[in-house]
Amino acid sequence: MKKVSHKFRVWFNAMIAAVQGLFGITSCIAPVMYGPGVPEDTIEVEGEVTNEEGEPLESMQVVINTARVRMNDTIYTNAEGEIERHYGFPQTANDTLLVEVNDTTGVYESEKVAVPFAEMTKENETDWEREYSVDIKVQLKKK
Repeated sequence: MKKVSHKFRVWFNAMIAAVQGLFGITSCIAPVMYGPGVPEDTIEVEGEVTNEEGEPLESMQVVINTARVRMNDTIYTNAEGEIERHYGFPQTANDTLLVEVNDTTGVYESEKVAVPFAEMTKENETDWEREYSVDIKVQLKKK
């Protein structure tokens, strides 16, 4: 039997990983049961970022994560210091929305906020869907 070179095996494995990546097949992340037929939580996230004087802060980086479902989203505040985003998740009543606000200019300190789904305002609920809303107000302090 012919020996396969180490370089070829590395190249071949990289090609297989690339093809799998194109089709969304990965081995690094645990699968989340989500798709047709799975109950969904819809969350409307709104918020405002201000400084200590209550003035809106534009272009602040807002990173939104969840504790259980692997989700990571980065958005930026508008000219009025506001954010607005809608998310859909498989029903995970024990999850928590994690929000981190960062000033990319370095003038203000970062701030973190955690909001459990259970503390969000429930707008509507059916057998298959639950709609929540959360209004996050963050005030950044100067360094």
